[in-house]
Amino acid sequence: MVRSDDRGMASKPLVSVIIPTYNRARYISETIESVLGQTYPGIEIIVIDDGSTDGTRIIVEKFSNSVQYVWQENSERGASRNHGLRLATGEFISFLDSDDLWIPDKVEEDVKYFQDNPNVGVIFTDAIQINADGEPNKLLKARSNTGLVTDKILENNFVLMATHMVRTELVRSIGGFLEERELSGSEDWEMWVRLSTKTSFAYRPKATAKIRTHDENSMGNAAGMDRSMNYAVDVMERSDYLTAEQKKRLNLVRSKVALVNAINYSSAGNRPRAVTELKNAARLAPSIILDARFGYTVLRLLTGNRISKLRRLMRS
Repeated sequence: MVRSDDRGMASKPLVSVIIPTYNRARYISETIESVLGQTYPGIEIIVIDDGSTDGTRIIVEKFSNSVQYVWQENSERGASRNHGLRLATGEFISFLDSDDLWIPDKVEEDVKYFQDNPNVGVIFTDAIQINADGEPNKLLKARSNTGLVTDKILENNFVLMATHMVRTELVRSIGGFLEERELSGSEDWEMWVRLSTKTSFAYRPKATAKIRTHDENSMGNAAGMDRSMNYAVDVMERSDYLTAEQKKRLNLVRSKVALVNAINYSSAGNRPRAVTELKNAARLAPSIILDARFGYTVLRLLTGNRISKLRRLMRS
């Protein structure tokens, strides 16, 4: 559904905002309000409810004049996003998780950037990390990678999901997100890599979103992220969208995945698995020991995470 007002919307390209959700009754109202509060007039909002069993439907239906609500059987986030992609009518599209928020001028500034830079297919920015209650924790800086970024995004998924906007036709041209359950949690990374082989990316150095951290985030599931990141690399290795030279980099990519796994398992208190992943990282690419995160994770394991607690205290 297209929002309308008297600010000359007819001359502005439509932006589709797809909000996949599953049992996010606590947060989704604020997410929708952050989109409705945009300074840009031409927005359609499509909520894809992936089989919620809480009060999500009741909350979203309160916005029925401004939001298209669609319920589906539980199928994971990739399928939800693709469902929204099929329904979208906008020239540009964003996929906003139902616990994250947007700064009011995000859409207006993104659209202007696209209009000024017709060669760019994907925009991404910085974000502010907030806790479950919406209180800010820290600034999340994306890496300032612009242009053809395949080699760089292979090694690090620097696109903060809540901050992006994409030309809709480009996402459709590559078939959207993969929907395998094994990929759930890293389906965005695989899609960005695939998309990076087709178009230029652009980084805007501004925080345009608030990314919420809470106990139910997929990023907090160490075992789940382990599975999905390694599955994503398997998909890339089998793909026809990476060159032979790019596939040679996948050993380093697997090493970096193992390092991230070590960090996640350390945060989850699973010391044995964290140690195993650190060893895997060094075995796959010995140069990984020069990564500052490697040394920091070793210190965390040696001090029982006390160094991590000290770091948080110094930030506060």
